[in-house]
Amino acid sequence: MKARIVILISILAGGGDFATGLMLLGAPAQALALMGVPAVREVVWIRYIGVFVACVGISYFGGLLSWWDRGSQTRLRVVWEFTALFRGMVGTFVGVEILLRALQPGWLTVVATDWFWALLQAILLRGRFFEVL
Repeated sequence: MKARIVILISILAGGGDFATGLMLLGAPAQALALMGVPAVREVVWIRYIGVFVACVGISYFGGLLSWWDRGSQTRLRVVWEFTALFRGMVGTFVGVEILLRALQPGWLTVVATDWFWALLQAILLRGRFFEVL
């Protein structure tokens, strides 16, 4: 059962980031519109963020593939540790920027999503969830 939960979380979190990253890279105006955020003039920066977000997302799949291929969950655990850290930092940064009015309130979806996954992963990692996979 725990293995299924880890797989589901990895697919949902990783797939969401991968899809979001590709959207920010390939169709940045549409991605921002879906978030309720006005388009920006410097699209290159949104695309740059898209590459990073897609890479974070695909890292989950790299961890899963390593686990399935080698039977060791070590790499997947490391992916979860780092992505929880990245997500917590990004969520905090974006939240502060919204409070400072440097970013539109539409960016709250980033705060909520990143903090949700960061907290869930941190709780499961701290609770030794991975030790009995």
